[in-house]
Amino acid sequence: MDRQTVKPEIAAQRRMIKLPPAIGDWTQYKPLKILVKKVKSGLYGFDRLSDSELDLVLRIHYRYIQALLTRFKIDLKMGVELCSLQVEQTTYLNFLRGVAGPTVQAKINIPDLHDPVFCFLHLSLANTIINFSLGSYDLEPLSRTLTDAENIVLTAAMDNSLPDYSDAFDNIFSKPEFNILGSPDIMIDPSINTSATFVCFSAEVNLSENSFGRIYFAYLGSTLRSFLAKYKEAINQKPLDFSLLSPSLLSKIMIPIKASLGNATLTSSEIEQIEEGDVVTLDATIDSPVALDAGSVLKLFCQPGVKSKKAAIRITAIRESEEAKIAPPSLVKEETPTPAKPAPSHLPPSPPPPPSPSPAPKEEIPADEEDLKDDLLDEELSDEEFTDEDFADEDFADDELLDENLEAEENIEEEKHGS
Repeated sequence: MDRQTVKPEIAAQRRMIKLPPAIGDWTQYKPLKILVKKVKSGLYGFDRLSDSELDLVLRIHYRYIQALLTRFKIDLKMGVELCSLQVEQTTYLNFLRGVAGPTVQAKINIPDLHDPVFCFLHLSLANTIINFSLGSYDLEPLSRTLTDAENIVLTAAMDNSLPDYSDAFDNIFSKPEFNILGSPDIMIDPSINTSATFVCFSAEVNLSENSFGRIYFAYLGSTLRSFLAKYKEAINQKPLDFSLLSPSLLSKIMIPIKASLGNATLTSSEIEQIEEGDVVTLDATIDSPVALDAGSVLKLFCQPGVKSKKAAIRITAIRESEEAKIAPPSLVKEETPTPAKPAPSHLPPSPPPPPSPSPAPKEEIPADEEDLKDDLLDEELSDEEFTDEDFADEDFADDELLDENLEAEENIEEEKHGS
């Protein structure tokens, strides 16, 4: 038997948003039941987009279409109305079959991109844009090929909106160019396989109260996947901005954090022989900071410690990407200060004077001045630091000297009470 070489037909995937101009009276809106022929999907490969990626394509182009219509309204003084949006994933041949009516086929050239990005405009929309760019109004519908002058005017009008196209993709590419390929018939690109996966975004618009028309942006599946990968990477590298959130909402957001002391590798035999009490050496040194991950974006450097009898960390540095080069600080080891030895109550702050047969008479001091002097003496005693040298063994060798000092202190206390 001969092996089948023809791929089965791919079932299209479609996302569509209808806005109020397309719905009209929403109280009377009844969506039509579209009978879809069940077709076996034949290609679920690397070049097909997932449901979440199709939703992202819809949001990106929605922003661009809004910016494009705003430019038409401000620059060309044109009435604009956006009716519906749609993104569809199908094959290249099925896409060409779905574009009906006379159209203008164009191409958006992006630097360093070999695959084409197509743009299609219904001829009625292109005619309206050209007339308003020249300061006139539509006279009659067109069904002929655009002239060279009309191509130049339409190219200039669309070129002005291409910076908004780059902004919608978060500027992952720069300086795109708009080139018209032909009109009013569609030409098949021979460099694209007719069965290749093709993704198309279309917007139904109404310009200056004319008949409705569509604008298409079409991509190869592989091309759009690479765009989305770069777009997601650019979005993830942006710093987090919580300024638009209210404090009450921020207080309810729970973000998990995870601290890592280090990593180590063990062989299978070592794991089998591991026992309680064994020590595993990590790749981090004792002075290296602890890595802390807050969510999936924010990275922090921390120092370990203890607080309230629990393991704790102190943040020392913050980084927002793996490429950030931050020199981590060394681990700070805080030592408990050694308390100073208290001075004995029976000794003066300075070395004792030589013994004298009789103490010197004390000068009479008024009660207020005497209290002030006692306070100053107490402050000097509390502020002065003592070392081991101040309390040598020879100071306690002579018992007679201690007795004389005690008698001298008693005599001073008696003189104070007598005065």
